[in-house]
Amino acid sequence: MNPLQVALTIMVLNILTFGNGPALVPLLEERFVTMEGILTVDQLLYAFAIARVMPGPANAYVASVGFFLNGLLGAALAMVAIQLPAYLMLPLLRLHERFSDVAGVKRFTRGLTATSVGLIFASTVSIGRNAITSLTAAIVFVLALVMAYLLKWNPLLSLALAALAGLALHAAAPSL
Repeated sequence: MNPLQVALTIMVLNILTFGNGPALVPLLEERFVTMEGILTVDQLLYAFAIARVMPGPANAYVASVGFFLNGLLGAALAMVAIQLPAYLMLPLLRLHERFSDVAGVKRFTRGLTATSVGLIFASTVSIGRNAITSLTAAIVFVLALVMAYLLKWNPLLSLALAALAGLALHAAAPSL
């Protein structure tokens, strides 16, 4: 796919997920990995993981996807494709403010929120299915989950410690 086709695809998928970064993952996987075969699951997971620990927009990882597919031009166009719909939505926010007390608008907003949660869960399952393929990966996953969610440690610290644990486990027992 040429850079413009990739950017247009990303823009459409971004609009369909209402700009929800994690919810975009399974759609990108379906389109670029499964259907087109132009991106690997490892590339997608790498892009997503790096972006999740970096400051910035939740869907900035899409720039890495654009880069993997079409270099710097692809990265730049992917970021435009991600940002442009948000700017186009600004007038709709004004309408939402005006009609936010209307029962139908409240129900629609709650429905969008529930949809976002469902899409995030679907992307989590999709990523986990592809990333947790060994006992070592499962242990690292549990460690990161406990540190970040239960203990509420800083995500960067959780990532670093879980990665170090994974390296240690792999060094001690490579077959895990």
